[in-house]
Amino acid sequence: MLNTLGADVLLVEPIGGSSVRTLAPFAGDTPHPERSLPFVAWNRGKRSIELDLGTESGASQLTELARTADVLIESGVVDVDLAALREANPALVTISISAFGTTGPKAPWPATDLTVHAAAGQLLMTGDEDRPPVRTTEPQVFQHAAADAACAALVALAERDSSGLGQHIDISAQRSMLMATQSNVLAAPYRAPLFQRTATGHLLNGVHVQLIWPCKDGHVLVNALFGAPFAPFIKRLVEWAREDGFCGDDLVNEDWPSFGARVFGGETPIARHTYLKEVIGKVCEHRTKAELLQAALDRKLLIGPIATMEEVVENPQFAFRNFFELVTDPEISPVPFRAPGSPVHADTKYVPLGRSPRLGEHSATALRHWAPRTETPSREPGNRQAPFAGLKVLDLTWAVSGPYTARHFADYGATVIHVESTKGPDSARAVQPFLDNLALPENAAIYHNMNAGKLSLSLNMASPGGREVLDDLVAWADVLIESFSPRGRLALGLDYERLRVINPQLVMMSTCLFGQQGPMAGYAGFGNMAACLVGFFDLTGWPDRGPAGPFGAYTDYISPRYAFATLLAGLRESRATGRGQYLDFAQAESAVNFLSVAMLDYSVNGRVAARIGNDDPAMSPHGVYPCTGTDRWVAVACRDDSDWHSLAWLIGRSDLASLNNAERLERRGELNDAVAAWTGLRSPSEAEAELIAHRVPAHAVIHSPDIYSDPQLAHLGHFAEIPHPHHGSVTVEASRFGLTGTPSTISNGAPSFGLHTVDLLTETLGYDLDRIGELFSSGALD
Repeated sequence: MLNTLGADVLLVEPIGGSSVRTLAPFAGDTPHPERSLPFVAWNRGKRSIELDLGTESGASQLTELARTADVLIESGVVDVDLAALREANPALVTISISAFGTTGPKAPWPATDLTVHAAAGQLLMTGDEDRPPVRTTEPQVFQHAAADAACAALVALAERDSSGLGQHIDISAQRSMLMATQSNVLAAPYRAPLFQRTATGHLLNGVHVQLIWPCKDGHVLVNALFGAPFAPFIKRLVEWAREDGFCGDDLVNEDWPSFGARVFGGETPIARHTYLKEVIGKVCEHRTKAELLQAALDRKLLIGPIATMEEVVENPQFAFRNFFELVTDPEISPVPFRAPGSPVHADTKYVPLGRSPRLGEHSATALRHWAPRTETPSREPGNRQAPFAGLKVLDLTWAVSGPYTARHFADYGATVIHVESTKGPDSARAVQPFLDNLALPENAAIYHNMNAGKLSLSLNMASPGGREVLDDLVAWADVLIESFSPRGRLALGLDYERLRVINPQLVMMSTCLFGQQGPMAGYAGFGNMAACLVGFFDLTGWPDRGPAGPFGAYTDYISPRYAFATLLAGLRESRATGRGQYLDFAQAESAVNFLSVAMLDYSVNGRVAARIGNDDPAMSPHGVYPCTGTDRWVAVACRDDSDWHSLAWLIGRSDLASLNNAERLERRGELNDAVAAWTGLRSPSEAEAELIAHRVPAHAVIHSPDIYSDPQLAHLGHFAEIPHPHHGSVTVEASRFGLTGTPSTISNGAPSFGLHTVDLLTETLGYDLDRIGELFSSGALD
């Protein structure tokens, strides 16, 4: 991520190379340190130096590099004295990425992507109800952590601009992955029901709401959810079904805004909802994915075809935006191959990353490449300000991706104004879990979680008076973030060429699923639909069943990290040049990066990745195993022969302890049965404790109550109780960035609707009460 934004990144590798160079798949399926596609995916554009940090010479060279570096990132592969490096360079930002954080009761636990996933809630929410929870085939957890690390680095650098001081950042992969629960991690403190896993949709108040449907050539997702935000889309869908003769006027004329509440409350028979599902099934079953996608575009329907990796790479929208880079590297392919590029179109031209480095390719030049640091800190550590103190952010977004992007600014001192209207309230207000399971606008956990620390202005932006207020807000703001459709943005006058006349230094981001131009620019939808279209659904589930997830609006948990990092880079450039800029951000493109290995496997090898349940191509045993109780599980992974030897003896299968990794992969079914027989006699916590005591990576697969009481998260201060005007206080998640020098603060709870309207108009924009009265009378304020 940092490289994509223009940073010069130097990869320090041990003698013989990074262990990532040993990971499959390989170009041409030929194992070689220069042909590992995971290494290519995560290291394109970097420089490489080979150092033996266990020697005095290697340690000395690292110190010299740290003296001139801005940021140093480590992940526990080698023992590095970060405090000593910061002492040598007080401006240095150091970052540690680990499974659970570098301090706390779980800090020393052995871990893998799967076991951390088990600790982060989302795993239990994904998959078929009659099988173990299931992960996405391409590991996700540490990619979330890496994205948070990039964002945190940029926050620390923004603060360093004023103080001159670096600091340490502690990234916990568990905390990063908790974002993917879509705030269901808060169900316990909100006294709300726990989400129940089902592969084809959601169980809401005991009602099965089907989202995944078979079609003529695969599967599609139809967001047939309930409540005001979804009602217009369902009405258009059943109107289409009526054209096909699949239903009559009675279904078209249903009161869709209240339909869900009536079904859940028993006022409307469940058979009515069953009938709706039958109608949707008929619409889908005789059409192809391409036909259903075109209908979604033409008719404004919430339909997302579940794309294979081949369909992802060949998507004409990505070609239109030139998203994929053509990379020339004869070691990987005799012809140029496609790789993910930048998800943003900006005034500043993106420089393609190119190929990945050869091992030690830059060892001879690295030490003299960076200029010595000359500046000195301008403040004492005790006098540091919040990184974004004085920054003004106008948030015209809703749901998850945009609001969470804006919340990062509020966490670190910015003034953030979140604009809503009664005619278009934030759709997050209608998403469970709800406080005390009451579906009221001020009760939604995800609204509280995405908007903590912000101020609220109630504004009808479509009215003439509302437009005038909006222009004054633009003049006030340093940053504007909006998530309207391209057509909706222009209809509201949010044309950057017009706005830059009002505020020449404005940094503006438009964030939507597929960007502002191209054949899919008008595609309206949510993050679960984008997750279908970029490959996540096809790669989550079991090989003998249909796609099963991942849970929720998955790309909405990835894109805020990329959007926030892009905005910080844009702000940095704006302050250097004195000019603002416009950032056209495509959420789906950012998410493709989290499947970059599968994408490269297709691009280079022509292989279309398939879902494989909880199996891993390099580890066995590796899975989620049953424990005593209903839907209770423990995740276990053996990284190497040592892990397996310990596990085999622990479960009473010393006869298998001598199996090497190749043999274990060949006999994975037998080994899974052996592990399951042992775990099935224990509770998740009992199995976890015994496994960890024997240094085998493991974790109970936990949900909100266990997460809320997790001593590791308590140690890190992950949950925060903050004041709320209606509820007294509410619980939200704190920032995941882990800055130790300038930690985040949450000034207030997510605002109730329009809570700060009058104060903002008088104190921020300088309006008198007569003008405010006129705005209320005209309908500009509501």
